[in-house]
Amino acid sequence: MSSEQNAEFIRENIDIYLKEVAKEYRKQVGKRMPAKLILIGGSSVLLNYGFRNMTSDIDAVILAASSMKNAINKVGDHFGLPDESQSFIENVMATGNNVDKIAENLQKEADKATVLAELRRRKKHL
Repeated sequence: MSSEQNAEFIRENIDIYLKEVAKEYRKQVGKRMPAKLILIGGSSVLLNYGFRNMTSDIDAVILAASSMKNAINKVGDHFGLPDESQSFIENVMATGNNVDKIAENLQKEADKATVLAELRRRKKHL
């Protein structure tokens, strides 16, 4: 992957990249190996709340076989994504019982963000 440019991730290209990663992962491991990518940080805010237009990386908790890194690298190479923008790779690889706790904590944080966004929206209308 290139390290010469900065990436700007927007809703549309994040969707494209994730679909391509899913296709590549399925090609590599087949349909029987489940995978979960839980987006966190700026990419999650961008996709779920709409008050952000872009992010410089895609942070994710990845629950998948180690082949996921190969799929991510292949897609990154195909699209010419710079190495430093790939928080796909610089992620938290979670396994075992910690997965449920991580998912639970992420959901709590997402719920808080939703409430705060709604309060800010209402405050603007007062």
